Amino acid sequence: MKEIRIVSLVGLCLFLSVMAYSQENDDDLRRIMERKNNIDLSIGGTGLFASVNYNRMIFVKTNYFVNASVGIGTVPLNGGIAIPHQVTFNLGKKSSFLELGIGGTCWSGKSNASGYTETLNSYQLSPIIGWRKHFGNNLIFRVYANPLFRISGEYYIEDYSVIPYLGISLGYSF
Repeated sequence: MKEIRIVSLVGLCLFLSVMAYSQENDDDLRRIMERKNNIDLSIGGTGLFASVNYNRMIFVKTNYFVNASVGIGTVPLNGGIAIPHQVTFNLGKKSSFLELGIGGTCWSGKSNASGYTETLNSYQLSPIIGWRKHFGNNLIFRVYANPLFRISGEYYIEDYSVIPYLGISLGYSF
């Protein structure tokens, strides 16, 4: 009789522990990770003013992924273009992620909007820290800080070493 109680108690503990672990649901994360491509529109950020970017998840695990991005942007005051690019490490669960990475911008434009002045070229490097949210309807929202460090070339803002900068983007994953 005592052996039956012990076996029943052990069986009950095993049954309850299986039920407790079965409550975790990673379906949202699996669905997010199936769609590895993303196109977004960014305001600010590494695109300087506004940019359209293509993103690809290049390394995916259960609670983190690495994302690479390249795009083309515009700077309307100078008639210039920007080519933003970045690599970020995204850590989180479900649909919300902490985003850490590095990005850069190749920029080419005129020293003023008239177009009769010299062409300026520069490269800015940016550390990135932000928040990324994946929604159920395949939309992706990002907000991040990326201070600009001028590495080479000229820029229309004279004599700066670091410019605090923010970016916000809305995209669609496919």
